Amino acid sequence: MNNTAAAIRQELHSIINVIPERKLNALRPLFEVLIDDDAIAIETDLTDEEHTLIAEGVQHYHKHPEDFVPLESI
Repeated sequence: MNNTAAAIRQELHSIINVIPERKLNALRPLFEVLIDDDAIAIETDLTDEEHTLIAEGVQHYHKHPEDFVPLESI
């Protein structure tokens, strides 16, 4: 690891240490993608139950957007 990479890692660690706890979970998917390009899976054969869960999540978002962390705020 060169000095530039080490400095960037240290800077990122410092940033992570000051991120509010409620926003930390928003970083996990991003880190997973950065580590493994195969981490994202696009489901095309969802069950009726999965469609219902997604619809309920969308409804909850529209009623209570304050419960969600938008990526732009990170």
